[in-house]
Amino acid sequence: MGHSEFTDRVNRRTFLKLSGASSAALGTAGLGIAGYQAGKDFGSYTGLEVEEGAAQSFDRRKWTVDRPTYGKTGAASRPDARTNVIFDRRGRFHRQYKEGVKIDDLDPLLQEYYSEKPGDFELDVINERDILPRLREDSARYDKKFILARAWSGAMSAVGTPPVNEPPKISDFPFDHRSGEPVETLEMKSPDRTSRLLKKIAHELGSTLVGITELNHDWVYRYPHLNRGFDPDKPLEVPAHWKYAVVVGSPMSWDALYASPNYSSSEDAYARSRIIAHRLAAFIKRLGYAARPHVPSNSYDLMVPPVCIDAGLGEQGRHSVLITPELGSNFRPSVVTTNLPLEPDMPIDIGVQDFCRNCKICAENCPSGAITTGGPEEVRGYRRYQINQAKCHNFWHSNLGNYGCRLCVAVCPYTRKANWLHRSVLKVAMHDPTGISHRILTALQKRFYPGPDPREYYIPSLGGSNASFRKPPWWMRAEDFIKL
Repeated sequence: MGHSEFTDRVNRRTFLKLSGASSAALGTAGLGIAGYQAGKDFGSYTGLEVEEGAAQSFDRRKWTVDRPTYGKTGAASRPDARTNVIFDRRGRFHRQYKEGVKIDDLDPLLQEYYSEKPGDFELDVINERDILPRLREDSARYDKKFILARAWSGAMSAVGTPPVNEPPKISDFPFDHRSGEPVETLEMKSPDRTSRLLKKIAHELGSTLVGITELNHDWVYRYPHLNRGFDPDKPLEVPAHWKYAVVVGSPMSWDALYASPNYSSSEDAYARSRIIAHRLAAFIKRLGYAARPHVPSNSYDLMVPPVCIDAGLGEQGRHSVLITPELGSNFRPSVVTTNLPLEPDMPIDIGVQDFCRNCKICAENCPSGAITTGGPEEVRGYRRYQINQAKCHNFWHSNLGNYGCRLCVAVCPYTRKANWLHRSVLKVAMHDPTGISHRILTALQKRFYPGPDPREYYIPSLGGSNASFRKPPWWMRAEDFIKL
């Protein structure tokens, strides 16, 4: 072999080795870069995708509007929790109820309310006289069928949060637990940075969606709930430090929700929502600012749905429930009021008002007839959909299993798991100003996803069969695990 030939072979061999080494190095670098990018993807945070904000996936910037889609019609009046909130009114009525009761037998507050709304008096009497006794009878006969659903709901609510039962000047402001002195108020760099930080913290605490708004005082109760640190019979003066409202929350278990009304529970989402709000309030207080949680099921000083709308999370539907792009109606929110300087979000219009005008599936599936098939109406100075709370609550006592109903949430076309089909359908509906697709999609929903006759949801003594919208998930079927 000549010197030239030997040199050529060595050079080729060296070149190939160097090329291979270079390729390996570049490949490794490429994998490293790809791995770094993949590590930043939401999906790489296995088990903690929500904490990274992955579930709040809808780009709201394209759908923001200057004003919320509810309309203000005139001078607003703040709600009275003592009578406008069904739980407060019926608790008050229950304590005064007796057979043959008349409006004049009640306290002055209820007399005034029922004189203006005699229909609510009749429905409240029916609940006490006719429905509750039958519920007790049927519970003794049939309730074991739902024992796993009730046990699950009870487990979700087993871990509580401390009550907020002192006035805002005491409960809202941060004090050092050791010295008793006020916590130093830290100077934040800017409201937009603080908002970004607070949303991240809310997600880290488990909130699926987060929104921020300046608090509209029209949503604060004029006369508040019991046990919130106020005199419920004196008008509530909105504290100056309730400047902003931060909305957090969580969805209910999807498969259980579709088995409404018997097997679903609000408590799974309520419990998470409560804990998130209390934790977020604690975080804000550590920065030296005031914070007060308003949480389900009845520890509020304000109406939550319109606050959610103002915070850009969604719109109100025909069933009076918030509809969000990500979760449909399956969202149980809490609110934290604070004076921490924040950058409010804008409200959005994703076409819910047009869709609900044509859809009416929730109204057609409502066993109690509480949801109107008509249009929005004026309520305390705002134009919006309004349900009949008394009819709705009467049905809560007309079915077994977990307390409540949730059928309107379950049947809503927006309330679907986020598969590719649902995302595509939602996109079509949002971009259709004609409403043609709304009618087509509603017809398809009725055709392919029918539910039982609404009368079948009632307990047997009221003419029903304890029906549910869908079969319960396997882990709720007590007959498969327990000798009944």
